[in-house]
Amino acid sequence: MIQRIQSIYLLLAGVLVGLATVFPLVDFTLSESFAEGVIGRLSAFAWKYGSNNDWQTVYNIYSLGIAVIIAAIANIGTIFVFNKRKLQIKITHYTFILKIAISAVIVYFICILQGDDVLSTRPQIGSLLIVISMVFDWLAVKAIRKDEALVRSIDRIR
Repeated sequence: MIQRIQSIYLLLAGVLVGLATVFPLVDFTLSESFAEGVIGRLSAFAWKYGSNNDWQTVYNIYSLGIAVIIAAIANIGTIFVFNKRKLQIKITHYTFILKIAISAVIVYFICILQGDDVLSTRPQIGSLLIVISMVFDWLAVKAIRKDEALVRSIDRIR
């Protein structure tokens, strides 16, 4: 089960998406008319503003955080259906689509907040982790398909 390369890819993808709940997704620099030296921060569960370690929550975004957690659980859970490779491919495709939706929500927040006293945006490590996990999903699907082709070729020889 864990000796297959796609299991390692899926585990890495799940861990990286899980870590995206801990790290900030995007930081926003707010204009001087709002407050001097204040940064807005979008994390998986909240939109906050503040400076240094003094953060105040403006909006709670539970749906984004839950989607990130579901993607992490699905990636790690897919490892345990190693006997059903077609199901493994389907679940990995669905988690890939979910991660695209998560990225679209992040871009939506960037576009919405760009007009509200925001000077600049800086993607943070959480966004990068989601993108890297999408690459691991793609690699896992590629490896699962290769494994499926190998099993079919062995069945034809019998």
